[in-house]
Amino acid sequence: FNKYDRIIIHRHKNPDGDAIGSQVGLKHLILENLPGKEVYIVGDDPKRYSFIENSEPDIIPDGLYEGALAVILDLSAPELISDDRYKLAAATARIDHHIFIAPIADSEVIDTSYESCCGLITELAIMAGWRVPTVAAMALYTGTVTDSGRFRYDCVSSDTHRRASFLMKWGVDTNAIYRELYSD
Repeated sequence: FNKYDRIIIHRHKNPDGDAIGSQVGLKHLILENLPGKEVYIVGDDPKRYSFIENSEPDIIPDGLYEGALAVILDLSAPELISDDRYKLAAATARIDHHIFIAPIADSEVIDTSYESCCGLITELAIMAGWRVPTVAAMALYTGTVTDSGRFRYDCVSSDTHRRASFLMKWGVDTNAIYRELYSD
């Protein structure tokens, strides 16, 4: 991230809580911890997960990709990427927790031991010693909750709960999240 002044974050089409949560969470982690960066999120409508603060995609011109890093989150196949302009970027990186199918980006961090892409991004923030603004903590927690089946799926581990606990220290309001998740 340090090499690029502009970072454009992509995720999969028809986003779920993990796709939106990881995108919004990473954007705000970068803005908080790497001052001076321009960070954009792109893709289709967040639909059901529009309650996640700052989840509305940025409308940006193609020219912003010049010299930029495009980060692709939460997907294993290029045809799933919402907004194929990532190909216009100077460099690409992928962060994902799905089974590896084929390379998509110049640089790839893929670890299937995580219940969610949000969990992987949270762990990267912990390892980097980053500060976590509440908007990022709320988004990352929401994605962790949704991709783990409310902490019920087999992929949930003590590390999942450790990361959730870490995010709660940064201002997560679980009542607000669950109120939205159970509103339908």
